[in-house]
Amino acid sequence: LIKVAPTADAVFEAKLYKTLAGLMKNANIEIEHLENKRTSINYFALVPMIVLSIICTFLIVNVALGLFGVLWYNINKRRGEIGLRRAIGASGQSISIQLVTESMLLATLALMIGSFFALQFPLLHVFDLPAGVYLTALLMAIIFVYLLVLICSFYPGRQAAAIYPAVALHED
Repeated sequence: LIKVAPTADAVFEAKLYKTLAGLMKNANIEIEHLENKRTSINYFALVPMIVLSIICTFLIVNVALGLFGVLWYNINKRRGEIGLRRAIGASGQSISIQLVTESMLLATLALMIGSFFALQFPLLHVFDLPAGVYLTALLMAIIFVYLLVLICSFYPGRQAAAIYPAVALHED
C-alpha cells in the first residue's frame, strides 16, 4: 500500500510498476486505486446482506400467513362457542380481546421455550460475541414476535367479533 499525491497520473503508475517489477522478479504486482478497492469490498459485503434480507422477509411473510391461517381455522372451529357467548351478551370487543389474548399467551409460552435455548449461546460462548449482543438480539426478537402475533391476531379477532349469534347457533 503506497500513498501518493492526488496529482499522480498514469505515467507515475507506469514508472512505479516498472521499478517494483524490476526489484521483485517473482512477485505478482498489481496497481489498484483504493477507492475502487473499497467499492468492490463494499459490494461483496452488501450482496450477502441483501440475499439474507430477502430470505428473512420471505420467512416472516410465511409465518404471518401461517398465523392468519391457524387463527382463522380456530375461529371457524369455535364458531358455536363464539355465537353462544354473543347470545349470552358478550360484546364483539370482548370476544376480539379474548382471541388476541389467547394468541399472546401462546406466543409467551413459545418465547419462554425459545428464550431458554437462546440464552445458552452467551453462556457457552458459541460465536465469541459479548453477552450484551446476544441479550439485545434476544430482546429485539421477543419484541418482534409479540408485534407480529399482535398484528396477525387483530384481523381474525375482528372477524370473530362480527359473528352474529343467530347465524352461529343455527349452523351448529
